[in-house]
Amino acid sequence: MDITRGKVAKAQKVVLYGMEGIGKSSLAAQFPNPLFIDTEGSTGNMNVSRTPKPTSWTMLNQQIDEIKRDKLCKTLVIDTIDWAERMAIEKVCDDAQKKSIEDFGYGTGYIKLEEELGRFLNKLQDVVDDGINVVLTAHAQIRKFEQPDEMGAYDRYELKLGKKTSARTSALVKEWADMVLFI
Repeated sequence: MDITRGKVAKAQKVVLYGMEGIGKSSLAAQFPNPLFIDTEGSTGNMNVSRTPKPTSWTMLNQQIDEIKRDKLCKTLVIDTIDWAERMAIEKVCDDAQKKSIEDFGYGTGYIKLEEELGRFLNKLQDVVDDGINVVLTAHAQIRKFEQPDEMGAYDRYELKLGKKTSARTSALVKEWADMVLFI
């Protein structure tokens, strides 16, 4: 039986989240040779490499395919995943000819969104498997949290993904990542 010890070098999957303006993009820019896909257009005053701002979910996926194929960087930064999620919602709604994610009924739209984001994370995993780090930045939001075995609720910071508790996109992204860092 082969047994390995110590660190096994591989590309990292990182989620950086925090409040607006705290420095998520600046921290992501410190990763090796980063290339930003700036979904919200916030890196204009930063000295970084970036793709054109994606205008659709399809364009975002095409940019990732090109980066993977041509190995254009050592770190791919999606800045931010919560703005990318908006594009995914638009695609899910357009595909089903719905005006809103709520129009599906019985939470079906959120399930379709989770499936779409799952495919997206699988695509990013392929990028990581090719040796390119992937950093997802995200905004934070405050949510009430209540533990089942304790009295009372408290506020905590969470990823600003999944507008409803039935949308499990936040959990999906956190489970996908090697590191989830709040700044």
